[in-house]
Amino acid sequence: MLSIFKSGPRNIRQRLLRDIILLIGIIITALLALGLYMGGKIRQQASAAIISDTSLIVKKKFYSFTEPVETYLSIGCQWGRNGLFTELDAPELRKIFIPMLTTHSYISAVTIADSSGSEFFLKRDGNEWFSRLTETKNGRRSTQVQQWRENGQVLENRQEKSDFDPRQRPWFLKAAARPGEICWTDPYHFFTAGRQGVTASVAWRGSNGKTLFVMAFDLLEDDLLAFLNRLEIADQGHIILLSRNGSIIAHNRSDRLKSIDESPPVVKAIELWQQGNKKDVHALEFFLDRKHWWAGFTPLKTDEPSAWIAVVIPENKIMGSVKKQWSRIAMTATFILAAGIFLALLLVRKYSYQLRDLPRQKIHDHDFENELFALIAAGESTSLEFKSSVRMNLNTGKSGKEIEIAWLKTVVAFMNSDGGILLIGVNDDGEIVGIDADGFASEDKCRLHCKNLINTHIGPEFSRFIHLKMRQVQGKTIVVIECERVRKPVFLTVGKNEDFYVRSGPSSLKLSMSQMAKYLDERR
Repeated sequence: MLSIFKSGPRNIRQRLLRDIILLIGIIITALLALGLYMGGKIRQQASAAIISDTSLIVKKKFYSFTEPVETYLSIGCQWGRNGLFTELDAPELRKIFIPMLTTHSYISAVTIADSSGSEFFLKRDGNEWFSRLTETKNGRRSTQVQQWRENGQVLENRQEKSDFDPRQRPWFLKAAARPGEICWTDPYHFFTAGRQGVTASVAWRGSNGKTLFVMAFDLLEDDLLAFLNRLEIADQGHIILLSRNGSIIAHNRSDRLKSIDESPPVVKAIELWQQGNKKDVHALEFFLDRKHWWAGFTPLKTDEPSAWIAVVIPENKIMGSVKKQWSRIAMTATFILAAGIFLALLLVRKYSYQLRDLPRQKIHDHDFENELFALIAAGESTSLEFKSSVRMNLNTGKSGKEIEIAWLKTVVAFMNSDGGILLIGVNDDGEIVGIDADGFASEDKCRLHCKNLINTHIGPEFSRFIHLKMRQVQGKTIVVIECERVRKPVFLTVGKNEDFYVRSGPSSLKLSMSQMAKYLDERR
């Protein structure tokens, strides 16, 4: 295969094979480069699109979970501003909130409290209900506790002393700092239920403008995690619920809320998000532990983001189907390449039979004499000519310039046609006579003389298309000049004249300027 790319004249079969292989190689290289470039673009765009879509889908599903909570809080805030909760009447409040908690079982409890420390608390536990009413009058606090079953059976109705102060609870403090806004707490330990969870709350001012009221709904940790785990997401993917300030409310892969120490991707994603000032980020890419990750952050409510939902997924899980497609494309490209090379070989083989009769431009060294005698036996043609000497006029016995010009014409004609071989030291009858008559002191002297003639009368810029070698055949020295076809016009310069020659049968024909122009135009 290396011989295809060596310098010097080559047969057309080799050239055709070389050019087809190079063309296929260039096309494949271009396709690979384009594929790698576009692959990177597609990878980024596809990953970003998938993570963005996943974030929005998770947001939509999670919003359907939290929307009732925030809706009830908004309605409750309006009721409160209109004076509905000025007096905490336990029986009336139970009528309002029991249907809410029954309809949405994941809301474990509701609380209404004010800035004086008064509080109404209602929670459901299975088929039992529990309520607590704490009132502050004249500086004295009293707490009424009631417990009953759904069928109305009273289990407990008592007065008790309690140090519980709703004004010190996270949900009260957070809502009180931003009246009118719905706030989500970080996970904390519920006082009454004795379990972990989060609370959504809202605050408003009473009609007197002084008393501050807060309504809150509790969501247990188990209910949050159960919902998150029901969401369909890629294997090894993370879903995180974040508070306004970026602290974790819930994480689908945590046994307990806030337990993310063994989830470095989540920690890294939140860190990068917080560095970006907690903006709405549909697609965030990062590298961790030799693996690409993508994260998407979107607020549950666009107008007033009280909580955020985040999705963190490894890229190999996002791009699994895309990579399968790329594998198929690579296999297809490999098959096409193999088929292309196979068809190229068939094409070369097919046309090589038709190309056998095209002009020979080279005699191979490994079988020199056999090829030489085969050429001589075929006789002179458009691609082969014999000359008896380099410079000696055998008729006069003297060196003649006309002898040199004669074989230089042949060289020019070969180059302007389809190439050919000039044998010097072979007479017109095909007899090998050698070049001893030229009287060169050595082969090097002869070679130098020929090269000087070529540089002078044809031009050194064309010397790379002319390959001169000297061989001993039957005890005699001959000169073999192999000429390649040249696309540019080649002229023979003699004095001030520049002549253009082409091959016409076994002879060289000089063309006029108009003939040359037409010939070159047709030759392109």
